[in-house]
Parts: sequence; structure tokens; C-alpha cells
Amino acid sequence: MVNVNIVEILLAAILVSSTYDKDQPVIKWGGLIIAVGALVVNLFG
Repeated sequence: MVNVNIVEILLAAILVSSTYDKDQPVIKWGGLIIAVGALVVNLFG
């Protein structure tokens, strides 16, 4: 069973990292990749 709270937190992290304008793109894209990867693992793994 998918933990709905974790999915909501990960979706919020994706939203924040995709809209957050940071001087260092590594922080933005690193957070986005980690959040998307964790979401995919949580949904399908």
C-alpha cells in the first residue's frame, strides 16, 4: 500500500524544487532528481 503522506511530501518537494530559483542549479536539479526518483520507487517499487 502506498503511503499517501510520503507521496504528498515528495510531490510538494518536486513542486518547490521546480519553481525555486537558486543561484546554484545543482541544488535545484539534485533535489528534483532525488524527489522524482523517490516518488517513482514509492509508487512502483
